[in-house]
Amino acid sequence: MNNSTVLGQAAPLALMTDRQFFHCLKCHGPLTRADIAKKTGISRPTISESAQRLEKTGLVVETSRETPKKQGRAGVIYEINAQKGLTLAIAIGVKQIQLRLTDLSLKVIREHCFYIDPAWQQEALTEAVIRFIQLAIQDQAPPLLAIGVSVAVPVNSQTGEIHALPYSKFTIIHGINFKQILSEKFACPVTIDNDVNWATLAEKTIGIAKDVADFVFIYFGEGIGSGVYLDNHLIRGVAGISGEIGHIMVNSEENLQDYVTNHKLQNALENHEDLTNHPAIKQICQTLASIAATLNPAMFVLGGPMTKFNQFIPAIVQEITPLLFNSVDFVPSDAPNYAPLNGVEAGAYELALLYFGLPAPAIEDY
Repeated sequence: MNNSTVLGQAAPLALMTDRQFFHCLKCHGPLTRADIAKKTGISRPTISESAQRLEKTGLVVETSRETPKKQGRAGVIYEINAQKGLTLAIAIGVKQIQLRLTDLSLKVIREHCFYIDPAWQQEALTEAVIRFIQLAIQDQAPPLLAIGVSVAVPVNSQTGEIHALPYSKFTIIHGINFKQILSEKFACPVTIDNDVNWATLAEKTIGIAKDVADFVFIYFGEGIGSGVYLDNHLIRGVAGISGEIGHIMVNSEENLQDYVTNHKLQNALENHEDLTNHPAIKQICQTLASIAATLNPAMFVLGGPMTKFNQFIPAIVQEITPLLFNSVDFVPSDAPNYAPLNGVEAGAYELALLYFGLPAPAIEDY
């Protein structure tokens, strides 16, 4: 009987307890049963039964340490079994590929960044991704439990099919189904989404928007995109292309991201120019004001390389404020360069736990 079957046959209440036990260790590190009972509000006997089930699956182990004796027995300290397996997150961008290998205790085993050769064709890109993953796991004993993939294009998260939108700047990836290819090559489940959706989930789970139920993440870089998070749910749309604001046509010949590029906003940022009345800033703010009027978010989280320039966000706030119907917060991302990788790492981790019947207590979005 495999581990997922053992937990899968547990009663719903017992399974809920096991989830809370495990995720308590994930959030706080090694703890005693008494500590876990206190933090979760679950009775000690129930926590003790959960410990036995989780030890049987191998997901949780006793450490060699014990709490100091006060009265009676010393308390046994439990921790997540890091050797139970690995998860791998890979973010495939227009110019580079980021990779992070993590064990179940959330320790980063390996992290690399590789640049994409502009001369590569589809086959070369696919082979490179496979090779980078093989290099990352080749000397690791624990099995690879799950892979998370972030791609810098719209993608159907269920099927893995890339959506080739007009004016795409990353055409080399069109037609490659990394979800299918990697699941077959590495014999493990694969989760996939576009980079901005992963970044949005990262901001919700570990970033600046942890306590916000309605917000929009905007990415400013090689392209412009958004992730829409409303009523505590990520909105993907029917085909997974919700939030592709960079492709909105702003005139008869240009979409938003081309308009920003053609008006040399990047050069203005690098030269520390005054952005007052800059046409690209004006067009961005008109688009964001339309989103604010349509979706009514509490917050816009701004991320991506452009937000690293000190004058960018203040210029946005100054220009957009008169266009808004109600107050909206504009805040910088906690991780402007690594938000997609952080999000896909969390997604791969939760996918791995699904095998053992232990998704997060509220995991609708992964």
